[in-house]
This record gives sequence, C-alpha cells and structure tokens, in this order.
Amino acid sequence: MKILGIVIPVCNQIFYTKKLIESIQEHEFKACDKIIIFVVDNASTDGTKEFCKGLTDTEKLDFRYLQNDTNLGFGPAVNQGMKILLLEYPDIDILVMNNDMELLPGCIDALLKERPEDIGIVGGRLLFADGRIQHAGAFLNIYGWGEHKGAGQNDSDPSVQPEEEEEEEEEYVTGALFLLKSKLLKKLDHFDERFQPCYFEEVSMCFDARKLGFKTVYDPKCLAYHFENKTGMDIYHDIKKVNDISRKNQIKFYLKHEEDYYEYTSEDRILFCCKITGEWSFSIVMRNLAKGLSRNGVDVAIAPEEYHQPGNVWDWEVKKMINKPHDYWNRHVLRSSEGDHLYLMPPGKSRIAHTTGESNRINRAWREQLNAVDKVITNSTFFRDVMLNYGVTKPISVVPNAVDMNLYKSSNSMMPLTYKRGINFVSVFHFGERKNPEALFKAFIEEFDTKEDVTLTVHSLSLHWVLQQQGKDIKQYIRELSGGKEHAPIYCTNSFLPDTTMPYFLRNFDCNISSSRGEGFGNGIVEVSALGIPSIVTNYSGMTDFVTPDVGWLVDYKLVDIPLQILPYFKNYVGGQWAEISHEHLRACLRYAYEHRDEVKLKGKAALQKVQNYSIENVGKLAKQVIFGD
Repeated sequence: MKILGIVIPVCNQIFYTKKLIESIQEHEFKACDKIIIFVVDNASTDGTKEFCKGLTDTEKLDFRYLQNDTNLGFGPAVNQGMKILLLEYPDIDILVMNNDMELLPGCIDALLKERPEDIGIVGGRLLFADGRIQHAGAFLNIYGWGEHKGAGQNDSDPSVQPEEEEEEEEEYVTGALFLLKSKLLKKLDHFDERFQPCYFEEVSMCFDARKLGFKTVYDPKCLAYHFENKTGMDIYHDIKKVNDISRKNQIKFYLKHEEDYYEYTSEDRILFCCKITGEWSFSIVMRNLAKGLSRNGVDVAIAPEEYHQPGNVWDWEVKKMINKPHDYWNRHVLRSSEGDHLYLMPPGKSRIAHTTGESNRINRAWREQLNAVDKVITNSTFFRDVMLNYGVTKPISVVPNAVDMNLYKSSNSMMPLTYKRGINFVSVFHFGERKNPEALFKAFIEEFDTKEDVTLTVHSLSLHWVLQQQGKDIKQYIRELSGGKEHAPIYCTNSFLPDTTMPYFLRNFDCNISSSRGEGFGNGIVEVSALGIPSIVTNYSGMTDFVTPDVGWLVDYKLVDIPLQILPYFKNYVGGQWAEISHEHLRACLRYAYEHRDEVKLKGKAALQKVQNYSIENVGKLAKQVIFGD
C-alpha cells in the first residue's frame, strides 16, 4: 500500500487551513492508496483545533492533529509530525506544506509520479491568486537572497506554460510545497531546527540532501495557489520583522554551509577569470563553457570580472561556481577576452587564453599576450588561422560555442505574431557597422514587392538608440534606404526578450539572415538552428564552421579595409579587413529561399541535426580534452 503523509504546520489562519484541506479532499488521486493529513498546531486560538478535531476519516483520507502549547516555529512543528508518521510508516513519502495553499487538480499525482531514485525532493509551480507565478523553482542569488524563478510573470505567457516546461533540477524549492521522498527520509528525516522559527530550513535541507547524493527538482505540472506569508504577517505584523528573521537565518545558513564550496569534486580544476553575468555574447559563451566543463566532471570556479557590479545570475549552476574558492594556485586558469585585454590572468597550473575576433588581422599586443600563455582556445577555424598567420606560436585549439539545448528545444509553442505571411525572414543583431544592416534592408526592399507573401523582422536592442544618435527613427531610416520604393512588409523591434523567451519569438520564422561583415562565431545562427531554422549568411569568418550548403546558404563577398571603429577596443580592428557581402547574390539567395520553401524546411532539419554537436555537454567534453588531455 502506497501512503502519502502531508504535514501542515499552522498558527491560526483557519480560513486558509480549511481551503487547503478542502482542495485535498476534492482530489481524485491515483498515485497513492491513502493520504494521512497531519496538522501540527502551533498554539492557534481561532477555532483551528475544533475544526481539525471535527474532520472525518474516509477510505482514502486519514486526519491527525497535534496541538502545541506555544508556537515552536515551522521546522520544529514539521519535525514533530514527520517523526510520528515515520515511526508508524517507515517507507512513507511526506509532503510538507504551508496552510496558505490551495492544490489544483492533479497536483498530488504529479508530485508522486515515478522518478529516478536520486531525486529526493520535489517542488511545484505556485501561483498567486491573480494567476501570476510565485514560484517555479528557486536559487540563492549572488547577494545571497532567495529568489523564485518566474516570479511575477503571467502564467498564461506562452514562454512559461506548464505543458511546455519540463521537470528540472533546482538549487532548492520552497517549503510551501515540499515533497520528501522516503529514500531521502531514511537518511535525512528532519529539518535543521537552528533556523527556528522559520525561513531557510528548506534551503538547508536541499543542500544537505545534495551532499547525500539526492537531487531537488521542480515539476511545473504540480500546480497550486499560494497566498504567501499569511501566517508570518499575522504573527510579526510587518514585512520588516519577517525580513529580519529571514536575514538572521540566512547568516546561519551560510555559516553552516561555508565549507561546502571548498570540497574539491575533481583533480581536474580550473578558474575562469572573465565577464560572466549579463546577456553579452561573451558572458553567455563563458557561462555555457563553464557548465560544459562542470558537467563533464571538472571542478570549475569563476572569478567574475564584474565582481562589484554583477548582473544577476539566474542559473544556480553558474552561481555555485562563482561561490567556489578562487585558489588559482590549485587550478588551471582561463581568461576570455578579445584583443590585448588578457593581462588580468593570475598564474595557475597553466594559463589558457580564450579569444576570438572578426578581423583578418591581430595586432602586436594581442599576439604577444597570446604567446605569453600556455594554451590558446578560440571558437572557429577562421580565427585560429588568423592567429597562426599573425605569429601566434602557442598551441591553438578550436572549441565552438555551446548552445543551451534546453532553451532551444524543438516545440510548436510560440509567441504569436499576427502579421506573418507565407515565408518569414528574421535577423537578430546589434545595430552596428559590423553587422551591416543596410545590406540586409536594401536586398529585401529591392527583391520583394508588396504583393509577395513574405516578411522581414529585425530584432535589435540597440536599433532605436543608434538611430536616435543619427537624429532619425526606423521609418525614416527604411524610407531613405528604399528611396520611396514600395516593398514587402518589414517589422522592427527593440524590446528586451530574456533568453528563456527568445525561442518562443524565433519559432515564428522560417529562415534567418545575417549580412554581417565578420563574426568570431555567430551565436545567433547556431541558436536558431536548434529550432530547425536555416540561415543565409556571408561566406566569411566564424559563421562558416557551422553554415555549410546542407544547412543554409553562403553569400559571396569581397574583402574591404575596416574603417576606424568608434569603440573602446578600436585597435583590434586597425589595419584589418572584413567582408562586404554581394548585394546581387544576397538578393538571389533570398529569392531562392522564397521560391523553394520545401528546401528551406529540409535545410532547417539538417541544421537541427548538426547543432546537437554544439550542446553544452558535447562542447564541455571537447574543452576538457583540450585543457586536461582527458
């Protein structure tokens, strides 16, 4: 017989306790034979005792009640209930819950579904009463504060739909809905009571479970409403007191787990010294590389270049590496930078430079710094050859940029766009000279008239700002390029889309275009490939490692001198050349894709197949071989 125990600590708030128990009573649960609901009462005075004593057992529901004379707090009250249940049923799973919850249909069965034996804790998707997300997994941010994923987002947003999300490992899940599996309870059967009266006890248990080899997972199909903080606010009356308690327990938590980060997980150890937070390409590349190495058994530590002004790190896997000790003397050291900015690299067991560029030349300072390290890693054969041609003598290995395949997994879900036609082109880029937006706009304008069922969408965060500096808006810009010619629709957006949302936007499109004059790699091209979207690109620079005739179209070009770049790192480009795309050939490729839509789909399928080699795990495996020789 499979039995689930539900332990609910309460202190007054009988209205919410009733709603919770009613929602459980309404469940037609199939994943267990019986549920034992155990209310542990921390000295309620509002009729909670009478209500609980009046509950009637049924064939599938048993009710237990224990009253304390004083308020023992969350952890000790839960421990009381768990101890009694485990003595009677040693193999029971126990669901710990706040009383200000309301379970939605199917929640219990989703919590209890069969999972791998190393999963010890399961949490769910909690919603505010107005339908916004309160919790979709959680992590401790770089300031140490607990942060709920998805908090404040509308649950109806297509990028956060439960049917789209998959179960995933989390740093922790909230104690408001906290399932403890019996295998874990045999080794860890109580909350740490040093966190009395409340807060951080569930975080600590997730950390303790991980040390014992058990994972914590979030399942988006375990749905419940959480009215949040009803008991705490009733007892302490204002949010400042609630926060004060949480912060004191936060300090206790970090003191308890201080040594956890100092436990080496491998003889292969490395320290990343680079920019790591934010949405810059360099940051995304290095986060994925660090994760790839870690997932392949390397002990990775990260010393963020932006130590005092970090962006947030929503990825607890990366944050865990940031918290590792920066003991460079015990580690190989890797620094990622373009140009002659490689000097911030402490001496470690070896020094590895990760670098890339878009020009066909590197300057003397760049070359000398590369020749002062032990190994060089770059992300394309194009730039490897550039470094070799300009005198880099240290060993150079090509390790491509990794793609988070979980973000770009194939799906039909999308952020709906009303203006789509028969075939829809897209281009995503920074609105700058190297990306050559004029070539893209002109080719599309001249090739397609208003009667053809085609669109072009350009997504560029910097579009509005760049044009504003020129004293014009996007309509004026396109009107100048078109010379007044009527053309098929062009849509432009500069709205910020988080990396978790971008795939839902990109799934609207059939073909990607890049008229760039040079790319060190071309992250966006590989990312759209993970959605089965082929690309039309300039046949030059780092893009050509991925885009071959089977997965896209390569456009002719000629090399031209790079003009002075108004950038802090302008010296990286001085004296170099990049590609000027062929206007006629770009138009021809656009027309061919327009007229051969079945071939567009075939190339997209081939791109999706090819991009599997660029997963975080596969790239991490290659990087480990390059760095450690494993």
